[in-house]
Amino acid sequence: MAHGNFSDLIFLVLLAVVVQWLALPATLFQDLGPLKAQFSARSADMDAAIRFGGALLLMIAMTFSGVRWNPKNGKMAGMGGFIAAGCMAFSTLKADSYAPVPRPFYAYAAVLFLGSLGIFRFPSNALPKKTPETKNNHGNFSDKIALALIGASLLCLLFPDHLFLDLGPLKAQFSTKSADLSAMIRVVGSLMLMIALTASGVKWNPNNGKMAGLGGFIAAGYTAFSTFRADSDVFVPRLFYIYAAVIFLYALHIFAFPSNPVIVSAKNE
Repeated sequence: MAHGNFSDLIFLVLLAVVVQWLALPATLFQDLGPLKAQFSARSADMDAAIRFGGALLLMIAMTFSGVRWNPKNGKMAGMGGFIAAGCMAFSTLKADSYAPVPRPFYAYAAVLFLGSLGIFRFPSNALPKKTPETKNNHGNFSDKIALALIGASLLCLLFPDHLFLDLGPLKAQFSTKSADLSAMIRVVGSLMLMIALTASGVKWNPNNGKMAGLGGFIAAGYTAFSTFRADSDVFVPRLFYIYAAVIFLYALHIFAFPSNPVIVSAKNE
C-alpha cells in the first residue's frame, strides 16, 4: 500500500517545510524559540535560492508519498537523501565554525535522513516479481535527465561561483556573493542530486509517477515564474530557466510517458 505509511508522514513534514520556504522565507532569518536564525542577511538572491530549494523539496516530498518503495527502488533515492541530509547538516556546522548551534536546517536534515533511511533500509512493500513486460530501468529518458541533474548538482556543490557568472547567452543567476548564499546553493545542489538519483533508481510506471510528476510540474513552473518576477517581469535568460526546463521534461516523462507498465500485483511499485 502506498499511503498511510512512514513515507506519508515524511511527506507531511516536508510539506510544512516547503510552506515555510516558499511562503514564510523571512522566518529563516529569525530566531524561532530555541532555534537560532538559519541565515543572517536577507537579499533578493537569497530569496531566489530559498524558493528554488523549496520547489525541489516539494517534488521530493511528493515522490516520498507517491512511490511504492520496495527493497530495490529505494536504494538510489535513499542514498541521495543521505547525501542531501549530510550536506544540509555539514554546511550549517561549517557556517558556525564547527560549533553546534541549534538551527532549523539540522531539523530538516534529520527529516530527510529518516525518510531516506525508511526507503533505503525499511521499505513498506515487497520486491515485485520480474516479468517480460517490465523493461530494464536503465538507459531510458529518466537516466538522461538524471545525468543532466547530476551535472547541475555537482556544479552547485563543487563550484557554486558559476551562478555568479555570465555563461554565453545566459546572464548570471545571482549578483552578490555571501557565505549564506553559497551554503544555500550547496543545499540546492544536494536536493537536485537526490532527485537525479531517484529519477534513475525508480522504475516509473503509470501509477507511481503521478505525484512526483505533479510535484515536478509545480517546481518547474514556480521556479520559472519566480525567476521571471525577480527580473521585473522581463525575460532574462538565466540558468534557473534551464533547470526548470529539465525538471519539467522529467516530470512530463514520469507523469505521462513512463517507461514501464503497471505491475499487476497488490505489491507493485
